[in-house]
Amino acid sequence: MKKRILAVMLITAMTATLAAGCGKSSDGQKEDKKESGKLEKITVCEPVRGILWAPVYVAKAEGYFEEEGLDVDITTVQSDMPTAPVLADEAQFGLYGPEMICKFVEEGQDTELIYTCTDTYPYSFFLSKDVKSVEDLKGTTINGADSGSSPRAFVRSIINNAGLDADNDVTYANMKNSAVIAALDSGEVKATYASPELRTQLIDAGYEVAVDIYDKEVHKELLGSETYEMYIVFGKKSYIKENPEVAQAFVNACYKGAQYLETHETDEIVETLKDQFAEMQNLEQAVKECKENSLWSADGIFSDSGIDSINTMAMSSGLIKEPVDKADLVDEEFAKKASEESK
Repeated sequence: MKKRILAVMLITAMTATLAAGCGKSSDGQKEDKKESGKLEKITVCEPVRGILWAPVYVAKAEGYFEEEGLDVDITTVQSDMPTAPVLADEAQFGLYGPEMICKFVEEGQDTELIYTCTDTYPYSFFLSKDVKSVEDLKGTTINGADSGSSPRAFVRSIINNAGLDADNDVTYANMKNSAVIAALDSGEVKATYASPELRTQLIDAGYEVAVDIYDKEVHKELLGSETYEMYIVFGKKSYIKENPEVAQAFVNACYKGAQYLETHETDEIVETLKDQFAEMQNLEQAVKECKENSLWSADGIFSDSGIDSINTMAMSSGLIKEPVDKADLVDEEFAKKASEESK
């Protein structure tokens, strides 16, 4: 009898141990990965290396992804279209602008936004030194990035707002930042959009800002809102639904990166990012500009007014016909949870 009781006790203990092992939560699995050194490998694709996605790059540099159990590889896509690798399951997340994701969602494609690195529109607009106003750009060429991009949507809105026809009155070029000043000097282009990196170079070269989006009144007049979440993280809805723990870990790390940007000085941020921006000569100026104008989002959460403006921009660019519902476009769960759990 004693042997039988002992056998039952042993079987019960073994069953409980096996059940505990099979029933681990995703958090428990993440902790095991951290402790064992086995990280979940994922790929993030980007169209260019841009300072406005800094929360992601800080998360990489400061080891926040590893803290969350992830081994993240950030890859620049040569075609400038980071949506393709994500849709093909070659990358788990992409860095891009939201307007094209609106188009994909309207078309029923398997994409959604999960995090924003910026809260306001970051571009300015410059004219060549011999052009007096936007109205004078009729018949000229403008540096406006590629069609469907956020910069192109911005440039089109300025052209239309000046009473010109953005489809027929101007021609668009797609230039790298390093070529823009020479093109303006030579007359090859008569105007350009400018990211924070290029903006500082143009001002140093004697060009004046024609449309200053950093002015909150201009921002609201041109875009209809004081917010516009433009530098975003997106993924496939199906992947995120099947791997919520990976999405949460990724967003948690980005949130930590955003908090780092909030609490650290310009020189510290530059030191953190310098290896990932080795080719940027004016990194300190660009970081300072982002800090002073509060371009980076502190929490990665999308605003209702920002989504409305994104829809308006996407419609004016011809990308979508009707506004896309925020619930269909954005999964807010991960950014909100990251913010709440940090308090």
